[in-house]
Amino acid sequence: MLFIHGKGGGAAEWQPDALRALRLGYNVLLPDLRGHGASAGNLFTFGFLEKEDLANALSNARERHGLDPCRLGIHSCSAGSSVAIEFAARHDCLALWLESPFADPREMARHYLAKSTGLPNWLLALTSRWALSRAVARVRRELSIPGSDEGLEQFDPVQSMARVHSRICLVYGEEDRLVPARFVRRLEDALPAGSLVWRARGAGHCHHDDEAEKVEKKEYERRWTEFFGDNLPV
Repeated sequence: MLFIHGKGGGAAEWQPDALRALRLGYNVLLPDLRGHGASAGNLFTFGFLEKEDLANALSNARERHGLDPCRLGIHSCSAGSSVAIEFAARHDCLALWLESPFADPREMARHYLAKSTGLPNWLLALTSRWALSRAVARVRRELSIPGSDEGLEQFDPVQSMARVHSRICLVYGEEDRLVPARFVRRLEDALPAGSLVWRARGAGHCHHDDEAEKVEKKEYERRWTEFFGDNLPV
């Protein structure tokens, strides 16, 4: 079981979930994403670079501990769900629990800026495009990526979802103020057939005091256990 934290988070925040997985008989892997916790680097790219970091971590776990990368489940939180989608679009996994995801990182950036600055949307749209161009140029410069490579600019979790064939459970809190429901809908509409959606009533954002795991503790544990039990049997 692979746990993927969000931007600004870390592996330590997964302790309750990792302990549940261990009790159920799963092996667990809790990496700090690049630029977080004990991991080196200072770039966070919503999966563009992180997907291969995770592939390398899983390969290492296979060589050292015999982990089977073909029997993989992923539980992700917030921006970590964008990383999870990018990874699952290119690497096989059996089950994805995507919690508090969003469809468009640029739209989310404008949302955060609006909340913190009070600036109008038209100005924020210009600002976010300028910030994105600078961020892309920095990644290319530090990693020597050719200027003709448009992968970073074209990053889109919704398009990547079309290449995901895992069983998915998408979870979000109806009272989430960090990622309101309107930022989830396009992603929800793009889910593959057979996916599950849980709109947790009265819950907020993952890994916050009002997260679904705390607001609906028994229901959360039941759904989590059943989902992975059905799609990733021990």
